[in-house]
Amino acid sequence: MLKWLLSCLVVKPAEENRSMAQEFMYLPNNSASKQGYSLSDPLGGFIAEVESGAGLQVPDAAAVRYERLCTEAQLDIDKEVPPPPVAIYIGDSPACTFGNFSASIGKPKGKKTFNVSAMTAAAMTNSTILNYRGNMPSNQNGILYFDTEQSKYHAFRVFKRIARLTRKSNQEINERIKYFALRKYSVEDRIGMIDHKIRKTPAVGLVIIDGIRDLMLDINSPREATLIVNYLMKWTEEYNLHIHTIIHQNKSDENARGHIGTEINNKSETVLRVEKDKNDDAISTVEAVFIRDISFPSFAFRINSEALPELIKDYVPTPESKGNEAWDPYHDISEDTHRSALDSSFPNPDTLLRHGELMDALRDAYADEDIELSDYKLKILITFLKNKRMIEQVDKGKKKGNPYRYLQDFYY
Repeated sequence: MLKWLLSCLVVKPAEENRSMAQEFMYLPNNSASKQGYSLSDPLGGFIAEVESGAGLQVPDAAAVRYERLCTEAQLDIDKEVPPPPVAIYIGDSPACTFGNFSASIGKPKGKKTFNVSAMTAAAMTNSTILNYRGNMPSNQNGILYFDTEQSKYHAFRVFKRIARLTRKSNQEINERIKYFALRKYSVEDRIGMIDHKIRKTPAVGLVIIDGIRDLMLDINSPREATLIVNYLMKWTEEYNLHIHTIIHQNKSDENARGHIGTEINNKSETVLRVEKDKNDDAISTVEAVFIRDISFPSFAFRINSEALPELIKDYVPTPESKGNEAWDPYHDISEDTHRSALDSSFPNPDTLLRHGELMDALRDAYADEDIELSDYKLKILITFLKNKRMIEQVDKGKKKGNPYRYLQDFYY
Protein backbone atom coordinates (compact mmCIF):
# COMPACT_ATOMS: atom_id res chain seq x y z
CA MET A 1 0.00 0.00 0.00
CA LEU A 2 2.78 2.43 0.94
CA LYS A 3 4.68 1.75 -2.29
CA TRP A 4 1.45 2.29 -4.27
CA LEU A 5 0.73 5.60 -2.51
CA LEU A 6 4.25 6.88 -3.03
CA SER A 7 4.08 5.87 -6.69
CA CYS A 8 0.98 8.06 -7.01
CA LEU A 9 3.01 11.02 -5.81
CA VAL A 10 5.62 10.65 -8.59
CA VAL A 11 4.82 12.38 -11.90
CA LYS A 12 3.10 9.85 -14.16
CA PRO A 13 2.89 9.52 -17.95
CA ALA A 14 0.20 11.64 -19.56
CA GLU A 15 -1.77 8.63 -20.78
CA GLU A 16 -2.59 7.62 -17.20
CA ASN A 17 -4.07 11.07 -16.47
CA ARG A 18 -5.82 10.07 -13.25
CA SER A 19 -6.63 12.49 -10.45
CA MET A 20 -5.65 11.97 -6.83
CA ALA A 21 -9.32 11.42 -6.00
CA GLN A 22 -9.48 8.63 -8.56
CA GLU A 23 -6.24 7.10 -7.34
CA PHE A 24 -7.57 6.92 -3.79
CA MET A 25 -11.03 5.75 -4.71
CA TYR A 26 -10.36 3.33 -7.56
CA LEU A 27 -7.62 0.97 -6.47
CA PRO A 28 -7.45 -2.19 -8.60
CA ASN A 29 -9.41 -5.05 -7.05
CA ASN A 30 -6.36 -7.24 -6.60
CA SER A 31 -4.52 -4.42 -4.77
CA ALA A 32 -7.54 -3.69 -2.61
CA SER A 33 -7.92 -7.31 -1.56
CA LYS A 34 -4.22 -7.78 -0.85
CA GLN A 35 -3.97 -4.69 1.32
CA GLY A 36 -7.27 -5.01 3.16
CA TYR A 37 -8.32 -1.76 1.48
CA SER A 38 -11.97 -0.68 1.33
CA LEU A 39 -13.74 2.32 -0.16
CA SER A 40 -15.28 3.08 3.23
CA ASP A 41 -11.79 3.40 4.78
CA PRO A 42 -9.44 4.57 2.00
CA LEU A 43 -6.57 5.51 4.33
CA GLY A 44 -6.85 2.54 6.68
CA GLY A 45 -4.28 0.32 5.00
CA PHE A 46 -1.79 3.14 4.65
CA ILE A 47 -2.16 4.19 8.29
CA ALA A 48 -1.72 0.57 9.44
CA GLU A 49 1.53 0.30 7.49
CA VAL A 50 2.85 3.56 8.92
CA GLU A 51 1.98 2.49 12.46
CA SER A 52 3.76 -0.81 11.95
CA GLY A 53 6.94 0.94 10.79
CA ALA A 54 6.66 -0.11 7.15
CA GLY A 55 6.72 3.52 6.04
CA LEU A 56 10.24 4.24 7.23
CA GLN A 57 11.92 3.28 3.93
CA VAL A 58 11.29 6.06 1.40
CA PRO A 59 12.21 5.32 -2.24
CA ASP A 60 14.74 7.67 -3.84
CA ALA A 61 12.16 8.99 -6.32
CA ALA A 62 9.84 9.98 -3.47
CA ALA A 63 12.71 11.61 -1.56
CA VAL A 64 13.53 13.74 -4.60
CA ARG A 65 9.89 14.71 -4.94
CA TYR A 66 9.57 15.65 -1.25
CA GLU A 67 12.67 17.81 -1.48
CA ARG A 68 11.11 19.65 -4.45
CA LEU A 69 7.83 20.09 -2.55
CA CYS A 70 9.63 21.42 0.53
CA THR A 71 11.47 23.94 -1.63
CA GLU A 72 8.16 25.01 -3.12
CA ALA A 73 6.49 25.32 0.31
CA GLN A 74 9.32 27.13 2.11
CA LEU A 75 8.79 30.82 2.87
CA ASP A 76 11.53 33.43 2.44
CA ILE A 77 11.44 36.46 4.76
CA ASP A 78 12.83 38.63 1.92
CA LYS A 79 10.03 37.66 -0.49
CA GLU A 80 6.72 39.31 0.33
CA VAL A 81 3.59 37.18 -0.11
CA PRO A 82 0.78 39.35 -1.55
CA PRO A 83 -2.77 39.06 -0.18
CA PRO A 84 -5.03 36.76 -2.21
CA PRO A 85 -7.45 38.36 -4.68
CA VAL A 86 -11.03 38.64 -3.44
CA ALA A 87 -13.73 36.65 -5.22
CA ILE A 88 -16.72 37.84 -3.14
CA TYR A 89 -17.13 40.62 -0.59
CA ILE A 90 -19.83 40.54 2.07
CA GLY A 91 -20.45 44.21 2.68
CA ASP A 92 -16.89 45.57 2.88
CA SER A 93 -15.44 42.33 4.21
CA PRO A 94 -13.20 40.28 1.86
CA ALA A 95 -14.92 37.09 2.99
CA CYS A 96 -14.18 34.78 0.04
CA THR A 97 -10.70 34.91 -1.49
CA PHE A 98 -8.93 32.87 -4.12
CA GLY A 99 -6.93 29.95 -2.74
CA ASN A 100 -9.33 29.44 0.19
CA PHE A 101 -12.67 27.84 0.98
CA SER A 102 -15.66 28.93 3.04
CA ALA A 103 -18.89 27.38 4.31
CA SER A 104 -22.53 28.06 5.06
CA ILE A 105 -24.04 26.18 7.99
CA GLY A 106 -27.62 26.09 9.21
CA LYS A 107 -30.57 23.96 10.19
CA PRO A 108 -32.57 22.16 7.48
CA LYS A 109 -35.05 24.48 5.71
CA GLY A 110 -33.21 27.59 6.91
CA LYS A 111 -32.89 28.78 3.27
CA LYS A 112 -29.14 28.11 2.97
CA THR A 113 -29.51 27.33 -0.73
CA PHE A 114 -31.47 30.54 -1.38
CA ASN A 115 -28.60 32.41 0.27
CA VAL A 116 -25.94 30.64 -1.80
CA SER A 117 -28.00 31.28 -4.95
CA ALA A 118 -27.62 35.00 -4.25
CA MET A 119 -23.89 34.59 -3.61
CA THR A 120 -23.49 32.72 -6.92
CA ALA A 121 -25.48 35.30 -8.87
CA ALA A 122 -23.41 38.13 -7.35
CA ALA A 123 -20.21 36.37 -8.46
CA MET A 124 -21.67 35.82 -11.93
CA THR A 125 -22.57 39.50 -12.42
CA ASN A 126 -19.92 41.24 -10.27
CA SER A 127 -22.80 43.16 -8.73
CA THR A 128 -24.35 43.35 -5.25
CA ILE A 129 -27.13 40.84 -4.50
CA LEU A 130 -28.32 40.69 -0.91
CA ASN A 131 -25.05 41.78 0.78
CA TYR A 132 -22.78 39.80 -1.56
CA ARG A 133 -20.61 41.77 -3.99
CA GLY A 134 -18.94 39.83 -6.77
CA ASN A 135 -15.35 40.64 -7.67
CA MET A 136 -14.45 37.91 -10.17
CA PRO A 137 -11.61 38.68 -12.64
CA SER A 138 -12.50 38.48 -16.32
CA ASN A 139 -9.89 35.78 -16.96
CA GLN A 140 -11.15 33.53 -14.12
CA ASN A 141 -14.88 34.00 -13.77
CA GLY A 142 -16.20 30.51 -14.50
CA ILE A 143 -18.46 28.91 -11.89
CA LEU A 144 -19.02 25.22 -11.13
CA TYR A 145 -22.07 24.33 -9.00
CA PHE A 146 -22.37 20.78 -7.64
CA ASP A 147 -25.71 19.87 -6.03
CA THR A 148 -25.37 16.57 -4.17
CA GLU A 149 -28.73 16.60 -2.35
CA GLN A 150 -31.57 17.31 -4.75
CA SER A 151 -33.20 15.59 -7.69
CA LYS A 152 -32.61 16.98 -11.18
CA TYR A 153 -35.99 18.74 -11.07
CA HIS A 154 -35.30 20.57 -7.81
CA ALA A 155 -31.68 21.27 -8.76
CA PHE A 156 -32.92 22.83 -12.01
CA ARG A 157 -35.23 25.10 -10.00
CA VAL A 158 -32.18 26.39 -8.09
CA PHE A 159 -30.33 26.86 -11.39
CA LYS A 160 -33.25 28.88 -12.77
CA ARG A 161 -33.37 30.96 -9.60
CA ILE A 162 -29.69 31.87 -10.03
CA ALA A 163 -30.36 32.75 -13.68
CA ARG A 164 -33.27 35.02 -12.76
CA LEU A 165 -31.19 36.77 -10.11
CA THR A 166 -28.48 37.53 -12.67
CA ARG A 167 -30.95 38.80 -15.34
CA LYS A 168 -28.62 37.33 -17.97
CA SER A 169 -29.56 35.42 -21.11
CA ASN A 170 -29.60 31.62 -21.10
CA GLN A 171 -26.59 31.65 -23.42
CA GLU A 172 -24.58 33.78 -20.99
CA ILE A 173 -25.64 31.58 -18.09
CA ASN A 174 -24.57 28.38 -19.84
CA GLU A 175 -21.24 29.93 -20.79
CA ARG A 176 -20.39 31.01 -17.25
CA ILE A 177 -22.04 28.46 -14.94
CA LYS A 178 -21.86 24.69 -15.19
CA TYR A 179 -24.47 23.15 -12.89
CA PHE A 180 -24.37 19.44 -11.97
CA ALA A 181 -26.98 17.34 -10.13
CA LEU A 182 -24.98 14.55 -8.43
CA ARG A 183 -27.54 12.94 -6.13
CA LYS A 184 -27.85 9.62 -7.99
CA TYR A 185 -24.12 8.93 -8.12
CA SER A 186 -21.93 7.07 -5.63
CA VAL A 187 -19.73 8.94 -3.15
CA GLU A 188 -16.65 7.91 -5.12
CA ASP A 189 -18.13 9.13 -8.40
CA ARG A 190 -19.20 12.46 -6.89
CA ILE A 191 -15.64 13.14 -5.71
CA GLY A 192 -14.21 11.99 -9.01
CA MET A 193 -16.62 14.15 -11.06
CA ILE A 194 -15.89 17.26 -8.99
CA ASP A 195 -12.15 16.68 -9.25
CA HIS A 196 -12.39 16.08 -13.01
CA LYS A 197 -14.39 19.24 -13.75
CA ILE A 198 -12.14 21.43 -11.58
CA ARG A 199 -9.09 20.14 -13.42
CA LYS A 200 -10.57 20.22 -16.91
CA THR A 201 -12.78 23.34 -16.96
CA PRO A 202 -10.82 26.44 -18.03
CA ALA A 203 -10.99 29.75 -16.13
CA VAL A 204 -12.84 28.41 -13.05
CA GLY A 205 -12.85 30.90 -10.19
CA LEU A 206 -15.71 29.74 -7.94
CA VAL A 207 -16.92 26.25 -7.00
CA ILE A 208 -20.10 25.61 -4.98
CA ILE A 209 -20.58 22.22 -3.28
CA ASP A 210 -24.12 21.87 -1.89
CA GLY A 211 -23.65 19.81 0.33
CA ILE A 212 -20.29 18.52 1.42
CA ARG A 213 -21.75 15.76 3.64
CA ASP A 214 -22.64 13.71 0.55
CA LEU A 215 -18.98 13.30 -0.34
CA MET A 216 -18.65 10.93 2.63
CA LEU A 217 -19.97 7.55 3.70
CA ASP A 218 -19.71 8.32 7.42
CA ILE A 219 -20.16 11.93 8.54
CA ASN A 220 -18.41 11.14 11.84
CA SER A 221 -15.35 9.47 10.31
CA PRO A 222 -12.18 11.45 11.17
CA ARG A 223 -10.32 9.82 8.28
CA GLU A 224 -12.96 10.65 5.67
CA ALA A 225 -13.31 14.17 7.04
CA THR A 226 -9.56 14.73 6.81
CA LEU A 227 -9.50 13.34 3.27
CA ILE A 228 -12.33 15.61 2.07
CA VAL A 229 -10.86 18.74 3.69
CA ASN A 230 -7.50 17.88 2.14
CA TYR A 231 -9.23 17.82 -1.26
CA LEU A 232 -10.71 21.26 -0.58
CA MET A 233 -7.30 22.67 0.39
CA LYS A 234 -5.61 21.01 -2.59
CA TRP A 235 -8.21 22.17 -5.15
CA THR A 236 -8.31 25.76 -3.89
CA GLU A 237 -4.56 26.26 -3.72
CA GLU A 238 -3.49 24.24 -6.75
CA TYR A 239 -6.06 25.86 -9.06
CA ASN A 240 -6.18 29.22 -7.22
CA LEU A 241 -9.98 29.30 -6.89
CA HIS A 242 -12.55 29.66 -4.14
CA ILE A 243 -14.83 26.86 -2.94
CA HIS A 244 -17.98 27.47 -0.91
CA THR A 245 -19.58 24.46 0.77
CA ILE A 246 -22.89 23.93 2.54
CA ILE A 247 -23.36 21.72 5.60
CA HIS A 248 -26.25 21.24 8.03
CA GLN A 249 -26.12 22.03 11.72
CA ASN A 250 -26.95 19.50 14.39
CA LYS A 251 -30.61 19.50 15.37
CA SER A 252 -29.75 19.84 19.06
CA ASP A 253 -27.14 22.63 18.93
CA GLU A 254 -25.52 25.18 16.62
CA ASN A 255 -22.50 23.10 15.59
CA ALA A 256 -21.98 21.87 12.04
CA ARG A 257 -22.76 18.16 11.76
CA GLY A 258 -20.23 15.45 12.35
CA HIS A 259 -16.46 15.36 12.25
CA ILE A 260 -16.55 16.95 8.80
CA GLY A 261 -18.35 19.93 10.37
CA THR A 262 -15.54 20.33 12.91
CA GLU A 263 -12.88 20.12 10.20
CA ILE A 264 -14.73 22.60 7.96
CA ASN A 265 -15.01 25.05 10.87
CA ASN A 266 -11.32 24.69 11.67
CA LYS A 267 -10.01 25.14 8.13
CA SER A 268 -12.48 27.56 6.48
CA GLU A 269 -11.62 31.15 5.73
CA THR A 270 -15.20 32.18 6.55
CA VAL A 271 -18.12 30.31 8.13
CA LEU A 272 -21.61 31.78 7.69
CA ARG A 273 -24.65 30.80 9.72
CA VAL A 274 -27.97 31.00 7.89
CA GLU A 275 -31.02 30.55 10.08
CA LYS A 276 -34.63 31.56 10.43
CA ASP A 277 -35.37 34.61 12.54
CA LYS A 278 -36.39 33.42 15.98
CA ASN A 279 -39.58 35.49 15.85
CA ASP A 280 -40.50 35.35 12.14
CA ASP A 281 -40.11 32.16 10.07
CA ALA A 282 -40.46 34.17 6.85
CA ILE A 283 -37.13 35.90 7.53
CA SER A 284 -33.68 34.29 7.35
CA THR A 285 -30.59 35.88 8.88
CA VAL A 286 -26.95 35.58 7.81
CA GLU A 287 -24.10 36.16 10.26
CA ALA A 288 -20.41 35.35 10.48
CA VAL A 289 -19.61 32.51 12.87
CA PHE A 290 -15.95 32.88 11.97
CA ILE A 291 -14.04 35.07 9.52
CA ARG A 292 -10.28 35.56 9.16
CA ASP A 293 -10.57 39.15 8.00
CA ILE A 294 -12.78 41.98 9.23
CA SER A 295 -16.30 40.84 10.02
CA PHE A 296 -19.54 42.26 8.63
CA PRO A 297 -22.86 43.21 10.20
CA SER A 298 -25.41 40.40 10.07
CA PHE A 299 -28.17 40.88 7.52
CA ALA A 300 -31.53 39.32 6.71
CA PHE A 301 -33.58 38.40 3.67
CA ARG A 302 -37.03 37.15 2.81
CA ILE A 303 -38.42 35.35 -0.22
CA ASN A 304 -40.38 37.81 -2.37
CA SER A 305 -43.40 37.29 -4.61
CA GLU A 306 -41.10 36.16 -7.45
CA ALA A 307 -39.68 33.39 -5.22
CA LEU A 308 -36.31 35.16 -5.07
CA PRO A 309 -34.28 36.15 -1.98
CA GLU A 310 -34.69 39.86 -1.19
CA LEU A 311 -32.64 41.92 1.26
CA ILE A 312 -34.48 43.40 4.24
CA LYS A 313 -32.99 46.86 4.67
CA ASP A 314 -32.31 48.19 8.16
CA TYR A 315 -33.18 44.81 9.66
CA VAL A 316 -33.06 44.76 13.46
CA PRO A 317 -33.56 41.36 15.12
CA THR A 318 -36.11 41.23 17.89
CA PRO A 319 -34.18 40.69 21.14
CA GLU A 320 -35.07 37.63 23.15
CA SER A 321 -35.74 37.90 26.82
CA LYS A 322 -32.95 36.49 28.98
CA GLY A 323 -35.19 33.83 30.40
CA ASN A 324 -35.73 32.34 26.93
CA GLU A 325 -32.09 32.15 25.90
CA ALA A 326 -31.17 28.57 25.00
CA TRP A 327 -28.40 26.93 27.00
CA ASP A 328 -25.52 25.90 24.74
CA PRO A 329 -22.69 23.72 26.13
CA TYR A 330 -20.45 24.82 23.24
CA HIS A 331 -20.70 28.56 23.89
CA ASP A 332 -21.41 28.44 27.62
CA ILE A 333 -18.68 26.01 28.70
CA SER A 334 -15.00 26.22 27.71
CA GLU A 335 -13.08 23.36 26.09
CA ASP A 336 -10.76 23.12 29.12
CA THR A 337 -13.75 22.74 31.43
CA HIS A 338 -15.22 19.98 29.25
CA ARG A 339 -11.89 18.13 29.22
CA SER A 340 -11.47 18.44 32.98
CA ALA A 341 -15.00 17.19 33.65
CA LEU A 342 -14.65 14.27 31.24
CA ASP A 343 -11.27 13.31 32.71
CA SER A 344 -12.98 13.14 36.11
CA SER A 345 -15.98 11.20 34.78
CA PHE A 346 -13.78 8.64 33.01
CA PRO A 347 -10.80 8.15 35.37
CA ASN A 348 -8.99 5.70 33.07
CA PRO A 349 -9.07 4.80 29.34
CA ASP A 350 -11.00 1.58 29.99
CA THR A 351 -13.83 3.24 31.93
CA LEU A 352 -17.28 2.46 30.50
CA LEU A 353 -20.43 4.14 31.82
CA ARG A 354 -24.03 3.19 31.17
CA HIS A 355 -26.50 6.01 30.62
CA GLY A 356 -27.56 6.44 34.23
CA GLU A 357 -23.98 6.18 35.47
CA LEU A 358 -22.92 8.70 32.83
CA MET A 359 -25.54 11.22 33.96
CA ASP A 360 -24.47 10.88 37.60
CA ALA A 361 -20.76 11.12 36.75
CA LEU A 362 -21.22 14.17 34.51
CA ARG A 363 -23.47 15.92 37.02
CA ASP A 364 -20.83 15.50 39.77
CA ALA A 365 -17.84 16.34 37.52
CA TYR A 366 -19.38 19.53 36.13
CA ALA A 367 -20.52 20.51 39.64
CA ASP A 368 -16.84 20.36 40.65
CA GLU A 369 -16.29 22.93 37.88
CA ASP A 370 -19.05 25.14 39.39
CA ILE A 371 -21.59 24.21 36.70
CA GLU A 372 -24.92 22.92 37.97
CA LEU A 373 -26.78 20.70 35.51
CA SER A 374 -30.48 19.87 35.55
CA ASP A 375 -31.72 16.66 33.88
CA TYR A 376 -32.75 18.79 30.89
CA LYS A 377 -29.28 20.32 30.55
CA LEU A 378 -27.66 16.92 31.02
CA LYS A 379 -29.59 15.57 28.04
CA ILE A 380 -28.45 18.52 25.93
CA LEU A 381 -24.88 18.05 27.18
CA ILE A 382 -24.77 14.33 26.36
CA THR A 383 -26.12 14.96 22.86
CA PHE A 384 -23.48 17.67 22.38
CA LEU A 385 -20.67 15.40 23.63
CA LYS A 386 -21.76 12.65 21.21
CA ASN A 387 -22.08 15.04 18.26
CA LYS A 388 -18.61 16.45 18.93
CA ARG A 389 -17.20 12.91 19.17
CA MET A 390 -16.05 13.52 22.74
CA ILE A 391 -17.87 10.39 23.92
CA GLU A 392 -19.34 7.50 21.99
CA GLN A 393 -21.59 4.55 22.70
CA VAL A 394 -19.85 1.18 22.46
CA ASP A 395 -21.36 -1.11 19.81
CA LYS A 396 -23.90 1.59 19.00
CA GLY A 397 -27.02 0.22 17.34
CA LYS A 398 -27.19 -3.16 19.04
CA LYS A 399 -28.74 -2.08 22.32
CA LYS A 400 -29.96 1.21 23.72
CA GLY A 401 -28.31 0.33 27.04
CA ASN A 402 -24.79 -0.04 25.67
CA PRO A 403 -22.20 1.91 27.71
CA TYR A 404 -20.31 5.06 26.76
CA ARG A 405 -16.57 5.62 26.53
CA TYR A 406 -14.48 8.79 26.49
CA LEU A 407 -12.65 9.73 23.26
CA GLN A 408 -9.71 11.64 24.72
CA ASP A 409 -8.26 12.76 21.37
CA PHE A 410 -11.36 14.65 20.27
CA TYR A 411 -11.21 17.79 18.10
CA TYR A 412 -13.04 20.76 19.59
